[in-house]
Amino acid sequence: MKRIRIVAMVLALLFGFMNHSFAELSANRIALGVQLGTKFEEVKNVFGVPDRVTREEVKSEAYGDFVESRYIYGNNSIVVSFFNENAWRIESNSDNGWRTPDGVTVGMALQDVYARLGKEDIKSPADNGETLYWYNHDTKQKINVGNLYLFVKNGRVSRIVIAYQ
Repeated sequence: MKRIRIVAMVLALLFGFMNHSFAELSANRIALGVQLGTKFEEVKNVFGVPDRVTREEVKSEAYGDFVESRYIYGNNSIVVSFFNENAWRIESNSDNGWRTPDGVTVGMALQDVYARLGKEDIKSPADNGETLYWYNHDTKQKINVGNLYLFVKNGRVSRIVIAYQ
């Protein structure tokens, strides 16, 4: 009887830890040079003057009509998209030295990502032979600080996107 209790406790602990192994990230871990919500001037202070700026009128039932501005650096190496004046999407498309606060960068091996972030919240196929590894923001927080999306191809990070869901 005592042995059964011990085995039951061990299994309960194992399954309890497995549930907590998913990585809901705190706000200070969801960034790529800047965090979502950053204004135009702050982005320029961090990344410098963009190589190219685009503006497009967007009609959205969810958000209303707005102008999306994009700051593009180094042939799409870094792209920061703005909803009005606030960054709502930050994307790194090459091994350009930009990292998340946990040190994740394009080109990093998946096992190194797991060592830094833990297991993803959602994993699903994406385009171009990539697999999406989705890390949610900490849902215990009262605000949505966005999510971290890692695209992996051939066992290495091929793109990093920080955006609202």
